[in-house]
Amino acid sequence: MEKSSTYQTLQWIAEILSFKNNEAQLTSKIRATKLNWEHIVIIASQHLMLPALYCQLKAKNLLPYIPTDLDEYLEELTAINRNRNEKLLKEARAISEVLNHAQIDHVFIKGIALIAGGTFKDIGERMIGDIDILIAPSQIDEAFNLLEHKGYTENVSFNYETKNYRHLARQIDPNKLGAIELHSEVLVHKYRALLDPNVLLKNKQKIDGINVASTEDSIRIAIFTTQINDNAHFFGYIKLKTIYDCLALGLQDNVELQQVLSNIKQSQSFLKLSSIFFSELQPFKTSSYSRLLKTYFCFKTKHPRLGWLTQKTLTFITAFLERLKLLMVNKSYRTHILKNKISIRKR
Repeated sequence: MEKSSTYQTLQWIAEILSFKNNEAQLTSKIRATKLNWEHIVIIASQHLMLPALYCQLKAKNLLPYIPTDLDEYLEELTAINRNRNEKLLKEARAISEVLNHAQIDHVFIKGIALIAGGTFKDIGERMIGDIDILIAPSQIDEAFNLLEHKGYTENVSFNYETKNYRHLARQIDPNKLGAIELHSEVLVHKYRALLDPNVLLKNKQKIDGINVASTEDSIRIAIFTTQINDNAHFFGYIKLKTIYDCLALGLQDNVELQQVLSNIKQSQSFLKLSSIFFSELQPFKTSSYSRLLKTYFCFKTKHPRLGWLTQKTLTFITAFLERLKLLMVNKSYRTHILKNKISIRKR
């Protein structure tokens, strides 16, 4: 078994996940290499990609070349995720019926939309967290109250008032599997124009009774929520789940959309970093920043200890500055800090 760097492991995972017809080539490479499957599992798990990894290994007839116990583990994990997704989809259908009956304009987005839209051959392929729904801003309070009346009575929210936040408090029904997040916007308010809620609602498609985001909108949602909301554009990292979603949605074959995304700095950096392991996502143009981000990413993955320290330092400084700004501009947050954090220390 060879000792693999994070960079090498990501290369192997990318080749397995790729939608290219590389079965014969990959089979030869795996047979000729003593792969560190433990490291592959660790990295794939961090990216929430173990079910997808299993499905692609199976689709490419590569399961005979992995350890038997790993085959059994991945098969069981995927079956559990498949069962979970089937339940989430059933819950989404029930929510859809409630919203449709009340004539609330809505569209399911993110992971649940991909499952409902039949993006993947196996419903167990994609791991899902919450059930995300974009609601017409003028109807979002009505939708929240309606779902609360239907049993989603528990809320998870901030300890202080928020302004222009993209979704309401997470709603939970103790008897249901999935929590619901009702969005009035998809992105941080500053960048809302990149994913105009009105356009997303207008472009929605009804598939098997559920309103889901269009294919191109789903690609944009996947990219921009990662790059902007999750700060991947700033911190210089990739999410294999986002890349895999885009490949499953056919971004690699949509030249026109790739050209458009190459001209937007956040999506250009996504394409640039993705192309390190998925050449089919190479942007049509690059900036000095996206090239710098690629260099930084490669440095982090090839020198994990130093890269970890650099990333942690950058994350801490950024979080500190964000909290400092919040302290200055948000009276509710200041009150929360004074009443709770400082008073606790005095005790």
